[in-house]
Amino acid sequence: MRKLFLNQWIVLGAIAAAMVMTGICPAQTVVSPPNYIVSTPGGQFKFDVNGKDSGMAPGIGSVDNSINFSLYAGASYIFNMNTASDHPVDICTSTDLSTKYSGASAQASSSGTIVTLTIPATNYPSTLYYLCDFHFFYGVITILPPQPPPAATILNASVSSNVVLTFAGGTNTIPVAPQFSSNLTSQVWQTVPGYTNIFSGNGTNTINFSRLDAICGPNVFLRIWQAPN
Repeated sequence: MRKLFLNQWIVLGAIAAAMVMTGICPAQTVVSPPNYIVSTPGGQFKFDVNGKDSGMAPGIGSVDNSINFSLYAGASYIFNMNTASDHPVDICTSTDLSTKYSGASAQASSSGTIVTLTIPATNYPSTLYYLCDFHFFYGVITILPPQPPPAATILNASVSSNVVLTFAGGTNTIPVAPQFSSNLTSQVWQTVPGYTNIFSGNGTNTINFSRLDAICGPNVFLRIWQAPN
């Protein structure tokens, strides 16, 4: 196996691995535990997010008293709704409950509900609101343009019964896929079957999959690919 480490070839055997990060992923996916926890400690009439309080007074009616924050378009985000049963959360395109956002996997969600919020890379709303379905207090979510993929560097490639690629520069919201080819001249790449990708807290991704000899023979070229829009 060989791998491409920056501009240096390191001989490890019969497989060649190259790092390629291209474009902006059309649909990023969170692979870690929920990254937004919405709560109403003590049943308060405002939302905390990830344990942070806005410092505003509790209120009933159309009052922006909860944490305001931003999300990037072209991504899916996981929310753990941990609110009191009388403060269920709607995600809307305005403060009117009739404008529920279709990209939310559930609405009127309270404690114990996981909501996946998907924001497309194009034609996305500039602002979303998460508001109480009963009392109408809310917070504002500003939607920012999609982020370009971060720079990434292969750190290690190892082969036994499986192939393990470790690289730095990934995140828990931008998925990447290992692809393989047995002929670089043809420029035909296919996604590696049955791989897993785990993002760790220290900023590295580890991709693990079975050897590809049975599919490609001894000449296997690998790359880490992020699909362009």
